[in-house]
Amino acid sequence: MITRFKIDNFKSLVDFELPPAPHELNGFTCLIGLNGAGKSTLLQAFDFIAQVAAGSVQSWLDHREWKKSELVSHLGKKTPVINFTVGLKTSTGSKIEWIARFNTTQLRCTAEMIIVGNETVLTLDDGRLKVARAGSTEYHEFEKVPFEYQGSVLSTLKLPDARPEIAEVKAALQGLRSLELLSPQLMRKKARAANDIGASGEKLSPFLDQLSFEKQTALLVTLRQFYPQLRLWTVKGYRAGWKSLRIFEHYAKQSAVDAGHINDGFLRVIAILSQQYTEHQVLLLDEIENGINPALIEKLMDFLVGLGEHGKQVIVTTHSPVILNFIEDHVAENSVILLYKTTDGRTQACRYFDQPETGYKLKAMGPGEVFVDTDLTKIVERLAAESAATITHAGSGK
Repeated sequence: MITRFKIDNFKSLVDFELPPAPHELNGFTCLIGLNGAGKSTLLQAFDFIAQVAAGSVQSWLDHREWKKSELVSHLGKKTPVINFTVGLKTSTGSKIEWIARFNTTQLRCTAEMIIVGNETVLTLDDGRLKVARAGSTEYHEFEKVPFEYQGSVLSTLKLPDARPEIAEVKAALQGLRSLELLSPQLMRKKARAANDIGASGEKLSPFLDQLSFEKQTALLVTLRQFYPQLRLWTVKGYRAGWKSLRIFEHYAKQSAVDAGHINDGFLRVIAILSQQYTEHQVLLLDEIENGINPALIEKLMDFLVGLGEHGKQVIVTTHSPVILNFIEDHVAENSVILLYKTTDGRTQACRYFDQPETGYKLKAMGPGEVFVDTDLTKIVERLAAESAATITHAGSGK
């Protein structure tokens, strides 16, 4: 689980920290804010560090049709370097930090450090690599990294006797899945074998097809809670291994609906529900309410919060008070994060219900009702003014 995230010089994320200290992220996090506050940018930043750990930054840029120069902030730093720190907690409760400096020109980390507790188990600095051995006080030491790599040295490093926490960091970050690019149009298309639905859901059909019978049956049961008229879903096979989704519904006459005619909401719901059967431990979802009937939102939120309570970590963004109203008060207090822009364009974060305008209201109203009853613009204006005053005060040396 990711417990905290710091990143500097990624788009509008300059000296950004989530959540604000001394708090830590929990199994479920809901990001809110005005349009342009940086919610989607933050999900992109999480996806970016996953690609750094996997060594697939260039293909990720290509998929998004971005230039590498577009990763860095244009808020005055004028450096090609992105710095970040990821705090992790393992299933055994161990706390790990991965600290890195990524050069966007070279598309790789030029400095890295992994710290377990108070012990540094991996260091990359000025081309030198030092890796702790398991069950020993000794280290593998290299004057120069002995392999070519993109992203992090973790993407290519293979030392069987290295400290196991190093592999845990890599697995944790590669287990992050961003679904912010989900596209019903692509989900309708035929696709061939895959063990994942793909960045935009384009591999949904073959992914569903390779699930075990037990998982397919369980998914059908869950889907019927959302769509009682659903009788069956199947994956139709074509020549050369192509697959497409088909559903059968109960009406006056049983009807089959091929992928090209399945509605957007159903495709988004089945794509999200299917994530319980993946190895991804961190799920990112942008504007969770998009394309989904409001009548289904409560069930979807119960599902996502439940995932966050049972092993997976879920981070969503929303503009809808309806979403917040389906979050229990005690969960909302810790999980709803407000993103806002400072007067100079930097994205910052605070816990929404820690604010004086909202905290006391939560005692008498639901989270969504508080959201509707509170002028978000005024909160943002106050926070931006306070941030500007802090910077001015620090710059004056007082």
